[in-house]
Amino acid sequence: MHLITGNRAYRPGMLIFAILSCGFNWGSGSKDDCSEARVVAETISIQSPKLEQARAEKSIKKLCPDGGAASYLKGLALESGKDFEGAVAAYRAAGEKEPSLAEARGRLGLLLLQRGSRQEASVALSDALQLKANPHYSRALAGIFLESELHALALQQFRRTLPALAGDAAVHIGMARSHLGLGERALAREALLESLRHEPGNVTAHLELATIYQEEKAYKKAAVQLRAAVAGDPGNRDLHFRLAKLLDLMGRPAQADKEYRLAEVERSDLSNDHLKRAARYREAGDFARAAAEYSALLLKQPEAPGIREKLGDARMAVGHDSEAIAAYEEAVRRKEGSSRIRYNLGTLYERKGDLDEAISNFAAAISLDAGNSDARRRLADIYTMRGDYSSAVDEYRELIVRHSDNPLSYYKLARLYEKKRAYKSAISAYAKAIELDADNIEAHRDLAFLYLKRKMPDQAEKHLKEVIRLDARNSEARTALIALYVKNRQYERITRLLEQDAVLNPGSADSQYRLGIIYAFRKNTAGAMTQFQKALELKPDHARSLNAVGKLYLKQGDREKARTSFAAARKADPDLLEPVELLSKLNASPKKHVVTKKKSSFGKKSISKKRTTAKRKSATKSSGKKKSLSGKKGSKKKVSGSKVSKKKGSKKKISGHKASKKKVSK
Repeated sequence: MHLITGNRAYRPGMLIFAILSCGFNWGSGSKDDCSEARVVAETISIQSPKLEQARAEKSIKKLCPDGGAASYLKGLALESGKDFEGAVAAYRAAGEKEPSLAEARGRLGLLLLQRGSRQEASVALSDALQLKANPHYSRALAGIFLESELHALALQQFRRTLPALAGDAAVHIGMARSHLGLGERALAREALLESLRHEPGNVTAHLELATIYQEEKAYKKAAVQLRAAVAGDPGNRDLHFRLAKLLDLMGRPAQADKEYRLAEVERSDLSNDHLKRAARYREAGDFARAAAEYSALLLKQPEAPGIREKLGDARMAVGHDSEAIAAYEEAVRRKEGSSRIRYNLGTLYERKGDLDEAISNFAAAISLDAGNSDARRRLADIYTMRGDYSSAVDEYRELIVRHSDNPLSYYKLARLYEKKRAYKSAISAYAKAIELDADNIEAHRDLAFLYLKRKMPDQAEKHLKEVIRLDARNSEARTALIALYVKNRQYERITRLLEQDAVLNPGSADSQYRLGIIYAFRKNTAGAMTQFQKALELKPDHARSLNAVGKLYLKQGDREKARTSFAAARKADPDLLEPVELLSKLNASPKKHVVTKKKSSFGKKSISKKRTTAKRKSATKSSGKKKSLSGKKGSKKKVSGSKVSKKKGSKKKISGHKASKKKVSK
């Protein structure tokens, strides 16, 4: 095949090559324009003033409206508006379109970290830092490395935050922990002292510094740091107890007694005393005091088995999630972990938003106990939230294998199949959920709408009816069923549904109005008027009811009442067009058509016509006489008044009566 252009034939491949060689673009901006747009975008951050962002957006729209820079600015706007999922999608698109746009990757990494996707966040932050140094991205990446106990990498990233974040105490504390992880205690101590120079009241820095001093047997310095920590958090019983134990170690019993009292702990108590009191507090629902007893017991006997799990339970019950995580994690490190501890850890991390750790712990709970159905459900829900529908389906299938009589598992599996567009499998799973629980209203509803989507109205009708049977006030199902009946012109059924709706919602003006509409459509004028009046009693400014009443009055011929109703409807809702149009028609006065006769012109025309006719008659007579003298040939020709008039262009014809007179005269 060839394309003809002018006098030349081109092969399609050559034509495409020519287009590409000429730098043809499809309206997304040239490569240079998009590069310039990227440069503009890199000057804008989440902290930039709105005016600067607006200017940048205007410039980028001109240069490269569909490029990565435009997607990046969209992400900033969505993030500012707290639409974090939308912002994540926009930043992803920006990174794909413009791989060298560092800010898009960095913001994506921060949002993913906030969402709990630490592994994916670390990749995005690393990519951003390879393109451009940024202390905030380095701090976030350092925190991820520190939690993963990658101390050398964490320390490297913390150092990259300096000097920009030199005044951030958290950075120095992070560096101290990294040094401790590498066994560099002296450097850790210096980093903690630096953090306190920037934030003297930082309780965490005081505590960690006290721990280092105590390990170095510098008890006086440790006591100073502990007292500073207590001053920063005077209600913390653990701090009082820890200080009391240190004072005991230093040989200061009187001061220790005071701290024990503040910690609500008796120094002479035995382990069993703590356990008994903790059990009593737990039964009474006083989990804070129970946690204090477990903490006191662990301070006295750090190797006591099983206590950390109980401490974690008590702290979790009172809502101290971070402390509960610390207790459970310590139990796991000491090889005291169980499926239950792992499940609780997964729940706490999920609550915290750290979904990577949640997944890890739920998976560990399942590996320790394959029958832990709660862990499987939570794992499946996280997979669903992340859009990993295949993994979520696998977990629910496993749940169904182990518990085949649970309708909820089939229902959630059906919803996952529907999201994957595996509609036949979804229908089957919904049907199984309904088979196990015939009153499962959610399964009936979702299956009905799936049938509607698949254009299977008969099956949809059946399940919509079930939804209404189970919940007569379910407006969503009722509306869908009415739409189905309207399409099939089943007006009797529509009427019944709307009558039920009006009875169920006697205080709803809309319900009364809708019933009035179907009555009016079915020529039940009295019933329609009654329903519209009911709607107006409930809501006197119900514009549609006022308009409908006006139309009924107009139909009855009462123009004044119709005009009043239309005017009220227009006032109630100026955007409703119909009453405005009908009112304008009513207000328009009818035009009077007067027929006038133009006597002068008509008279002149008639006189001229008479004169023309007389001339024609005389001409016809004279021509007739000549022709009669000329012989037989002339006598054969007939003289027609109509012919003469046609030749002269006259529209009038000689009447039959006149023609007969001519024959007689001849």
